[in-house]
Amino acid sequence: MIISYDYDLSGWNTFGMKVSCGCFVEYGSAEELAVQWNAIRSGDDFPRPFLHIGRGSNLLFTRDFPGTVFHSDIRFIRPLTDVHPAAGQDSAEVLVEVGAGVIWDDFCRWCSENALWGPENLSGIPGETGAAAVQNIGAYGVEIKDIIRKVTCFDCVTGNSTGFRTSECRYGYRESIFKTSAKGRYVVTSVVFALSSEDKPRLEYGHVRNAVEQALSENGSAPCCGKVGSGHAMTPGLVRDVILSIRDSKLPDPDVVGSAGSFFKNPVIPRSDYERIASIARIEYGQEYEVPHFDAGSGFIKVPAAWLIDRCGWKGYREGNAGVWERQPLVIVNATGEASPREILDLESKIRLSVLEKFGVELQPEVEHI
Repeated sequence: MIISYDYDLSGWNTFGMKVSCGCFVEYGSAEELAVQWNAIRSGDDFPRPFLHIGRGSNLLFTRDFPGTVFHSDIRFIRPLTDVHPAAGQDSAEVLVEVGAGVIWDDFCRWCSENALWGPENLSGIPGETGAAAVQNIGAYGVEIKDIIRKVTCFDCVTGNSTGFRTSECRYGYRESIFKTSAKGRYVVTSVVFALSSEDKPRLEYGHVRNAVEQALSENGSAPCCGKVGSGHAMTPGLVRDVILSIRDSKLPDPDVVGSAGSFFKNPVIPRSDYERIASIARIEYGQEYEVPHFDAGSGFIKVPAAWLIDRCGWKGYREGNAGVWERQPLVIVNATGEASPREILDLESKIRLSVLEKFGVELQPEVEHI
């Protein structure tokens, strides 16, 4: 276990906020955390409050953190069933347990290299596996909950290890029990994923199917009978490469330009509110204009926050050291690398106010403010 005081967190948040914490603790196994926890919890050497983080890819530190920041360095990828089932084996399901400290995209790459379907649409999302399970990350029509079988946690109250089935995690849109009613109690130590050795591409979102068809064509494997792929040509690796290409064309590399990815949640609103927004859009852009939207069920509609922000004129906006990414208005960036938390917060407030005034929709941040 590594313990450091007055620790610089600049490298532990993808926004690149120059902040520090009172104490930083990194542990290498669930057993190590369990052995040390009682001393940590009762000792005066570890300032309060406590905060567990991954790589800080969904965090905005608004100031120096006075307490103790914990980080898991639990890194393993452990197949629990045969990665390559024998011919004639009944089930193509492959269970794989992954340590919370494994970089999420490293796991996505591992799956592609082993021809396992499941996380390919989530390729390129920054952060670690444990935090991904807490956040219920999602992209291109897939959420991580779709492939999670079990989440193993350390219980900070009892000091014991416990497990949650997927249904017990109460997953929702960028939500889980670990962010709501049980926030702060459980620390994810590993996640079991249910993957598949059979072809299971999910290409319905946006223009993913067209992009995959284009990639197949360029590889000399044309679509067959109107469907994407013809056997061996369709692989998790191919889909992963397409997803990474799409992401690279829209989103900044956090190693180059500081950000926390999508800053706002896509609002889910009553149909009556959507009709009001559609009416505003038709007046402004013509009677044939259709606002992009998705049916969320039960009379609710999901409207892309990026569209709302873009129509308020924020794409590519720059104010001091903070800005809005020129290719994706959902992303607030540390444009110069020198932005202060105050600059990011001020820009966030201005964007939210403008969307509220024009469309009557109150955006909610996806990024957690610390």
